[in-house]
Amino acid sequence: MDKNIAKNVTAERVRRVSEGYADNKGNAIEGLGGGFRYYRLSDEPMFDAFGQVRDDVTFEQLAEFVWFKETGTGLPPQKTGEKRFTSPLLGIHEGQAIYLLFNGILGDKSVNGGNVLTSPVLDSLPAYDGPKTLYAAACRLGASRLRREQIVFKQTPYALDQ
Repeated sequence: MDKNIAKNVTAERVRRVSEGYADNKGNAIEGLGGGFRYYRLSDEPMFDAFGQVRDDVTFEQLAEFVWFKETGTGLPPQKTGEKRFTSPLLGIHEGQAIYLLFNGILGDKSVNGGNVLTSPVLDSLPAYDGPKTLYAAACRLGASRLRREQIVFKQTPYALDQ
């Protein structure tokens, strides 16, 4: 089977059914409504045989996975020439801020640097006055602080339910 059949054939058929089209005689066929997005999955699994995030996975790849897991949607399209991620804040969806501490996004390239939620790391994050979901390798904040800051902490990779 052609490896591009989903992108070139199936995706177009689904778009036409949802948006409408003109048949061979030029008659307008009304669409059923709804929406559609085509996503290409990675050629390699994101996790190794032990359930850990592979060493070569980038922040951008894991961020897309986390965003989809939390929202059920794809990331909004980025503007041309704009870097998608410049901080751990992936975005805000339905009033919930979603953060990811992974792979040196805070500039610390040490093995665990910047991937653990501590008070200094929390203070360095882009502020959001509302509920937050934060993925990181570990958390050094107590339950009362997490409640006060409105943070739901999720440990990577275990909370990702590959």
